Amino acid sequence: MKSKPGRILLALVTLVLAGCGSTVVKESSPPIAKTIGKMDRPPEEVLPIIRSEPVAGDAEAAAENYRKLLELTPDVETRKEAQRRLADLQVQIQDSRGATEESEKALQEAISLYNKLLYADPNSENNDRIFYQLARAQQNIGETEAAIDTLKRLTDRHPKSALAGDARFRRAELLFAVGRYAEAEADYRVVMDLKDATPFFEPAQYKYGWSQYKQSKYEEAIGTFFDLLDRELPTGEPYEPEPALRQVDVDSADMARDALRVVTLALASLGGGSALNEYLQTHGDPRFYPLVYAALGEAMLDKERYSDAAGAYAAFIQRYPSSPLAPAFQSRIIAAYARGGFGDLVVREKERYATAYDPQADYWNGAPATEAVMHELRSHLEDLARHYHAKAQQAAVGSASAAGAGVNVGANDFRVAARWYRRIIDLYPQDPKLADIHFLLGDALLDGGEILAAARAYERTAYGYENYARAGEAAHASVLAYVKHARTVDAGSRPEALRAAVEAGIKLADNFPEHPHKLAVLTQAAQDLYELQAYDEAVTVAARVIQAQPVADAALRRIAWSVTGDAHFAQARFAEAEAAFSEELRLTPAQAPERADITEQLAVAVYRQGEAARAADDLKTAAFHFLRVGDVAPASSIRATAEYDGAAALIILEDWANAARVLEGFRQRFPGHALEADVDKKLAVAYQRDGKPLDAARTYARIARRDSETIEVRREAGWLAATLLDEGKADREAAAAYAYYVEIFAQPLERTIEARSRLVHYARASGDRDQLAYWLESLVDADTNAGAQRSNRSRSLAAEASLELGRMAARKATQIRLTLPIESSLPRKKQAMEDAIRWLDRAAGYGFAETTTAATFELGEVYRAFGRALMESERPRDLDGLELEQYELLLEEQAYPFEEQAIATHEANLQRLRSGLYDTWIARSARALADLTPARYGKREQAEDRYESLD
Repeated sequence: MKSKPGRILLALVTLVLAGCGSTVVKESSPPIAKTIGKMDRPPEEVLPIIRSEPVAGDAEAAAENYRKLLELTPDVETRKEAQRRLADLQVQIQDSRGATEESEKALQEAISLYNKLLYADPNSENNDRIFYQLARAQQNIGETEAAIDTLKRLTDRHPKSALAGDARFRRAELLFAVGRYAEAEADYRVVMDLKDATPFFEPAQYKYGWSQYKQSKYEEAIGTFFDLLDRELPTGEPYEPEPALRQVDVDSADMARDALRVVTLALASLGGGSALNEYLQTHGDPRFYPLVYAALGEAMLDKERYSDAAGAYAAFIQRYPSSPLAPAFQSRIIAAYARGGFGDLVVREKERYATAYDPQADYWNGAPATEAVMHELRSHLEDLARHYHAKAQQAAVGSASAAGAGVNVGANDFRVAARWYRRIIDLYPQDPKLADIHFLLGDALLDGGEILAAARAYERTAYGYENYARAGEAAHASVLAYVKHARTVDAGSRPEALRAAVEAGIKLADNFPEHPHKLAVLTQAAQDLYELQAYDEAVTVAARVIQAQPVADAALRRIAWSVTGDAHFAQARFAEAEAAFSEELRLTPAQAPERADITEQLAVAVYRQGEAARAADDLKTAAFHFLRVGDVAPASSIRATAEYDGAAALIILEDWANAARVLEGFRQRFPGHALEADVDKKLAVAYQRDGKPLDAARTYARIARRDSETIEVRREAGWLAATLLDEGKADREAAAAYAYYVEIFAQPLERTIEARSRLVHYARASGDRDQLAYWLESLVDADTNAGAQRSNRSRSLAAEASLELGRMAARKATQIRLTLPIESSLPRKKQAMEDAIRWLDRAAGYGFAETTTAATFELGEVYRAFGRALMESERPRDLDGLELEQYELLLEEQAYPFEEQAIATHEANLQRLRSGLYDTWIARSARALADLTPARYGKREQAEDRYESLD
C-alpha cells in the first residue's frame, strides 16, 4: 500500500507532468487535454435527475441493517438480495436529498453494489432492472457518459425488457444533452418505432426533429416537425399561425409552437422562402402550407430581417400565383417593407399589387374582383399616384437652370402619377374624393409637361363637379395652363393658343365674379409680352400696373414686379432683377406658397452676380455675392451651392480662416447635402493650412467613415485622421482612429502594422492590460496572415509583441500561488505557464537576435519559476515528521525536471555565443546558470570566449 504522502502526490504528479513542452529546447511533454464547450439547447432538453420522494428515517435504518447483514457474510442469494436492496435504498435516499458530498459517497456505494451484482451474475434475466438503476445512480452522480453506456448495455442484453423503451428514451435524452446528436437521433427513432407501445412517442418525435436540426439535417428536421404539426394543428388549411396555435391542445401547445419555430429556423438556414418552395416541390404540400409561409415571414420580421420576410411571402405567390390568398400575401410583403422602412420597395410592391390584382388583370380570369381587393387597390392607387407626384416635385425643386434650358425635371414621374390618378377616376367613378383626384391629375399633367391636357383636366375639375369647393382654384389653374400652353407652341400657332388662354380667363371672370384673381387675368398681357421676349415693352407695361392709381391690388403689383424682374434677369441685368425681385418679395404675404419661388429667384439673381464676378476673375467680389445669398434669401435652395462656391473662392484666395468658417457653417446648415463630401475635403485642407491639425483630423475622420467615398479616399482620410490626432496628442481620439483604420482598411500592410503598433502604445499607456493583450495579438496575427507582404518591420514588431505577450503570461503565472487543494491552483498556474511558453516560443521563432535571446531567457525563467513554485507550494497540514520529509522529497522530484528545463533553456542562449552573438539576455542567462548550477558556471567569467566548450 502506498504511503500517505504518495497518495497526496498522485494528483499532483498527474497534473504537473501534463504538457509543459517548449520548442526552444529538444525535450517536450504530453499536451494538456482540451475542454468541450456547451451548445445551445432546445427548451427542456436536459434529462432531469430522477428524484425520489423524501425518505423516512426507517428507510435509512433499513439500509444500515442491510449493511450489518452483509457484514455477517450471509449465503450467496441473501447477499445478492441484500446488496440489491441496499443499493436501491441508497439511490432512493440520496437522490431525494440533492447533491452533497455525503450523497455522492452513498451513490458511489450503490454503483459499486450494482456492479458487483452484475459481475456476480452477468446473465441474470433480472439484470435489466439493475442496469436501469445503475444508470440512474450514475446520472444522479453526474457520470453521464457512464449512464449512457449502461443504458446501452441494458437494451443490448435485454432487448425485450419492459424497461427497454424507457431506457432507449432516457439514453437518447442523455446523448442529446452531451451533443451526440446522431446517436440520439437513432435512439429516438427506435422509441418512435414503438408507436403506441410507449408513452414517449410524442416527446421522442419532438426531440428526434431537434436531433436532426442540431446536425444541420434541415430537410429531415422539417419533415419530422411537419408530421408533428399535422397531428397537433387544427383540421383544414390554417393560415394565421397564432390563431391556429391557440387551438392546439394545451398540453401540446408549447411543443407545437416550438416545432413551428424550428421549422422556420431550418428554412431560414436553407435560404428562406425559396428553400421552402424547393422543399414543397420535392416533398409535397402539407395541408397547412399557407401557415408555414406566414410563420416563416413572421419569424423573419421578429428578427428584423424585413427583406427575408418579404421573400418568404413572395415565395408563396411564386408557387401559388392563383391562390385566393395571393393578394393577402402581397399585402404582407408591402407591410414587411413598410415596417423595415424600405420606402422604394414599398412602392415597388404596391405597383405589383396594383398591376397583378387590377380588375382587368389575368389573375381574375374574367371574374369580378373581390370587395376586399378593390378596397385595398383604391388605397394603393392613391398612394402610388401621390408618391410619384411628390417624387417628381422634389426633383424639380431648385432646378432653375434646367427650367431655363427647357428641361422638364421629373417629367416621367409626373406622367406615372397621372396614370395612377386616371386609373382611380376610371375604376371609382362614385368616389367622394374624385374632384380632388381630378385636380391632382391636372397638377401631374402640368408638371409632367402635358400642358394642354392639364388645362383641360383643370377645366373639367372647375366646371364638371357641382359645388366643388376648389372649383375657382381649378378655373384659375386652367387659365394658367392655357397660358403656359400658348407659350410652348410654335410662332405660327401662338395667336390661336393665346386666344384659348384669353377665353379661359373670360370664362373664369364670368363664372367666378368674386374670384380674387379676376383682375390678374388682365395683367397677363404683360406676361405675354415677356414670353414674346419683348422685354422693354414688358417692363413698360408692368410699370403701368405698379404705378396705377388708385393703387392696384398688392398681388397684381407683385406680379408686375415679377415680370419686371424676369425681364431684367433675361437681359442679364442681375442687379436690376435683384431690386425687382426684392420688391416682389416685399409684397408677397409671409405665408404665401409662392414666396419660396420668389426667394429662389432673388437668390439666383444674387448668385448670378457672383458668377459674373467670378467670370471676370474678381474672386473677392464673387465671394461677396455668393455669401450674400445667405443674407438675402437664407431659405433658398441655392444657398448651399452659393456658400460652397463662396468658400471655393476664399480657398483660391487662401483666406483659410474665412473659408473654414463658411464650410463649417455649410455643414451645420445642410447636413446630408450632396456637396457635404466635397465640403469636408475642402474643410480638412483649410483647417490643415490654417494650422489646426486636430480640427483637420476630425474632419478627415468623417471622410473616412463616409460610405459614399471611394475606398482609396477613405483609406487616406482615415490615415491622416489618425496621424494628425497622434501628432496633436489627442490620445483617446487617436487610438479610436487607429482602431477604426485597422478594422476597415486591411491594406497596405505597413500602415496597418504601424497602426497596431500605436494601439499597443496607447493600450500600454492607459494601463488597460486586456486592450494591450488584444492589440499585441492583433499585431502578431496581422503579420502571420500577411503572406508575401510580410516585411522585416512587420516581423520585428510581431516578434516584440509575442515577447511582451509571453512576459505578460509569465507574470500571470508567477502571481498564481500553489495552494491547497493543489488540484485547484495547479491547473490555473500551469495554463498560464503554457501560455507564456507558447508566446515566448513564437517570439524566438522570428529569428531576430534581440527578441530570440530575450525570449529564451524569459522561457528559462518561466521553467525556473514553476519549479520554485512547486517547492514553495503550500504543504498539507496533517503530515507528521516522516511524512512531511517524504512529501518534501517527492516535491523535489517533481520540481527537478523544470529546473533541468530551465538550465537547458539558458544554455541554449549561451550556445549563441558561438555565432558571435552576445547581449544583455545572454549575459542574464549566464548569471541565471551561475545561480542554478554554481559548481559548473559560478566561477566562470562572463565573457563569450569562455563558453565555446559548451555541449
